Amino acid sequence: MKKIIRNFFMDRLIYILFMISNSLLLTIFYTFTVGENVEVIYPLIITIFLISTLLIIDWFRCYGFNRDIEAIKRERNHRLKASTREQKEVAIAIKYINLKYEKKEQNLLSNYENKIYFLSGAIHKFKNYISVIGLIIEKNKYKNEEIELILKDIEYENDNLCASLEQVLNYIKLDSFSNDFEPVAVKLYDELKEIININRSTFINSDVFPILNSEEKDVFIITDKKWNKVIMEQIITNAIKYGTLKNKKVYFNIKKKGSNAFLSIKDEGIGIPDYDLKKIFEPFFTGENGRKIRSSTGIGLYIAREIAHTLGHEIYIESKVGIGTEVTIRYLSKL
Repeated sequence: MKKIIRNFFMDRLIYILFMISNSLLLTIFYTFTVGENVEVIYPLIITIFLISTLLIIDWFRCYGFNRDIEAIKRERNHRLKASTREQKEVAIAIKYINLKYEKKEQNLLSNYENKIYFLSGAIHKFKNYISVIGLIIEKNKYKNEEIELILKDIEYENDNLCASLEQVLNYIKLDSFSNDFEPVAVKLYDELKEIININRSTFINSDVFPILNSEEKDVFIITDKKWNKVIMEQIITNAIKYGTLKNKKVYFNIKKKGSNAFLSIKDEGIGIPDYDLKKIFEPFFTGENGRKIRSSTGIGLYIAREIAHTLGHEIYIESKVGIGTEVTIRYLSKL
């Protein structure tokens, strides 16, 4: 409102000054021409009255139009009411720009959806190939010792490829994530045990040992079971991936405080430098550790944070270089 009033008077200031100056000049002219004292106050009152009347009429025509302009900034399809010819021309121009923009937006959206459809289909097809490779590995793993060592390396890379493709799929699904989750009560301890068991081969192949010590085994949290699994698996994968020595451990702990439950996942890995710590949730940021670990993509923690934010969870990270990293997830606990 203040902005509209200020702009209104600033735009009409030159007319106001012109009208007042005109009245003063006419008064001075008649004073010198007639040679008598000419009434000054009366012409000024008439001028002020006419200016005020004009401004009031103009204000009602201007205010509604400017109010609609502000509404269009918030809602693109808001109807613009125009009073003057100039305003009507502006309204036509805005309508033309909106139609042109909507057409372009629809084309971009259509192209985007087609690309996402194709990409999702291709990824699922690749995952089928990965499954076939896994079956071939299992079939030939124990034929002889030399082949077993080779197949173990192939299996490791195959698992990494599968995890990366799954990560890309989750990244694609973020756009429609708000329509694809259902908050339910989940027993956190049982859920954590299940995810650790699913990733058992990854722990074994990486010589990392999970340590689950928690007195809070009956804590229920409010979350989406499928998407919370994505968060936890991403953090566990990072804890395994960034270990530098064999026989490292990853510690899991559950605490309950008030209406919140906290899951802590602490590793003994390489740690994150302070200057990278504040950027780790940015998409595609890999930092110094990413240059050391070739499988780093920089989207895992970004996906985890976006999912957590939508589900109403929070993720905190503390880390020391050479000591390890502790990731804590805060959940709303079911009372």
